[in-house]
This record gives sequence, C-alpha cells and structure tokens, in this order.
Amino acid sequence: MPKTDDYSWLNKHYMERRDFEAEHAVHSQYPKIVPHYHEFYELYFFLTGHADYVVGDVRFQLESGDLLLVPPNIVHNPVFHDFTVFYDRYVVWISSGLMERLFTIDPELRLFQEKNRENRFLYRSGEEGLRRLRPAFGTICSAYEGQQACRRSEGIAAILTLLAEYNRVLSGQNEKLYPASRDTLLTDILCYIRENLTGDLSLDTVAEAFYTNKFHLSHVFKQEMRISFYQYVIQLRLIAGKNHILAGMPVGQVWDACGFSDHAGFYRAFRKMYGVSPSQFKQFHSSLLVGSDADETAQN
Repeated sequence: MPKTDDYSWLNKHYMERRDFEAEHAVHSQYPKIVPHYHEFYELYFFLTGHADYVVGDVRFQLESGDLLLVPPNIVHNPVFHDFTVFYDRYVVWISSGLMERLFTIDPELRLFQEKNRENRFLYRSGEEGLRRLRPAFGTICSAYEGQQACRRSEGIAAILTLLAEYNRVLSGQNEKLYPASRDTLLTDILCYIRENLTGDLSLDTVAEAFYTNKFHLSHVFKQEMRISFYQYVIQLRLIAGKNHILAGMPVGQVWDACGFSDHAGFYRAFRKMYGVSPSQFKQFHSSLLVGSDADETAQN
C-alpha cells in the first residue's frame, strides 16, 4: 500500500539496502522540501498533482507519466502549487554500486549522462506510458517490501527495463524528451549560484548581476523555491563541503573550498544542518557504508 504520512525520506542521504529502495506515496498535503541531494540515483515517476520539479539549475512543469532520473550529488526538489489534486508519485533509489554493475552489463545505459549535461532529465511518457510503466514501479516496490525468493533479481530486472527505455528515448532525440525551462529569472539565478559558489553571492552582488534590486530577487526566489536565497546558497555550499570531505580533503580546508568566509562559520552551519560536526560526519559515513553492506549480506 502507498504511504500517506511518512516523511522520513526527506532527509535521506544514505541507503539501508545495497542495491535499491523504493516508495509509492500519495499525499493530500506535504511539507516544504528544501533543495537537497543524495549519494545515489533517484528514479522519479510522477502520477498526479500540481507541482514542478527543480533539478540543478533547471525546472520542469510536471505532467502525469513524467519520468526523471536524478544522478548523485545533483540538487533537486519538488515545488508544489496546491493540493487540490493528491500528490502521487513513485520513487526508486538506486545505489551507485548497482548502477556501475548495470553499466558493465550494458555500457549504453550510460547514454543519459551525456544528455544530463544538456539539462535533459525528463521523459514525458504521457497517458500511454503511465499505464505501461506503472506496473514496473509496482514490481520494484513489491520486490523491495516483500520477502519472496529472488525478489532482488525481480526488482533489478524491472529497473533495467525502465533504464533501457529512458536511455532509448534520450539517444533517439524523441519528441517525448522534454527540455527544462531556462527562460525565467529564477533558473538563470540558480545557474549563476552554481557557477559562482565560492565567490561573492550576497544579494546585492547577485541582484546587480541581473540588473534588478535585491528585494525583487529575494521575493522571486522565496516565492518560487519556497526557501530563502541565503538558505539555498548555504545548502549548496554545505553539499559541496560534504563532497570535499568524502573525497578526502582535510576538514580544516573545506570551508574555503566551498565558499564560506571562515572555518567557524562552516562548522556552525554544517552542525546546524546535519546535526553532527564535519569530522563526525566523515566517521559516520564510513561506518554506515560498512554497516549497510553487512546488513544486506545478513538479509541474504
């Protein structure tokens, strides 16, 4: 059964299973979702609702049957307009380890990566795709939640089917492959922030770059993203900081590499956002990865 009141996945950065996890949820209300990222792939299938979806610095207006594949470390979030229609969607999280194994089976599954660099993320399958693709997501959810023999193989087979179609659409320049919206002030600002993350991102500086005033810029950002301009900048800088830490950079050097003015400011923001210090995060991440593999082995 789809979940209707479990929001625990909103702060999800780690997978409890080695290969994939899945969720089907229907909501009549939803909390604000700030831009976030995962260390794994997210396969998102939209059924109903009134929402847009921001991936990186581009934005999509969602329609029933839309399929998005969000790679690791790409900031993303839905933006809800209203809940006059229930928000209904499937999400499948695919570990980087499983994806690499699938790339070994079929290197052409990597085709989407090149298209992602062109901001091509969305496959608009329409009503026909909604009927055809939904059973595959149902199979993945059943495989994730069930206890039957060979459930992992069944789930992985369904994931392969979805990835094959997604890549086939991208490689064929199909008309159902929809570009993102890049003709708004907001998407241009998102791009500017990403490209100048370690530079001066004060409201005054960014407003001047776009020939507007900081009050208008702040209003547009808050209205469209449901988060303040400064909160968004800090979120992206902290994500960059986490990536630097996981890449092996000494914690004492990370603040400068991700755009903070000093180590103390980075430390306070990191601890406030994630509940642990940067050093504790590094230790926790390493132990959690080891624990996840052990748990997966025990389940099998």
